[in-house]
Amino acid sequence: MISTPIQIRFSDCDMLQHVNNAIYLQYFETARINFFRKELPNWNWKEEGIILLKNTIEYKIPLYLTDDCFIEIETTHIGSKSFTLSYRVVVKKDSNVILKTFGQSTLVCYNFLKKESIILPKKLKEALLKHLV
Repeated sequence: MISTPIQIRFSDCDMLQHVNNAIYLQYFETARINFFRKELPNWNWKEEGIILLKNTIEYKIPLYLTDDCFIEIETTHIGSKSFTLSYRVVVKKDSNVILKTFGQSTLVCYNFLKKESIILPKKLKEALLKHLV
């Protein structure tokens, strides 16, 4: 699992004073980028890239501006051309970790130069396997 700290911005919050539901996808993207930067530095994203197929989110408890927020990311499925990453939006308060929201993204391996899906590259599969639950 890789954990990414998230700084909640004032503009992320809505009239109800909690993080707006649409913002969570941005948090997932931030965690995903951090995951790939740590696991695959110097990766050729044009020839061995990914495209997003699907996102799902389940909101449990509102997230607030002052929360100490982290996104925990793990691999939950690896296919021949696609994989699924799972996210846990957690808040650390005192010695407790509170689950606020969770979600998943299904991603497809893609060659942007040829404009076609590709088989999961070996190095990407190895990186995903390190975080498979």
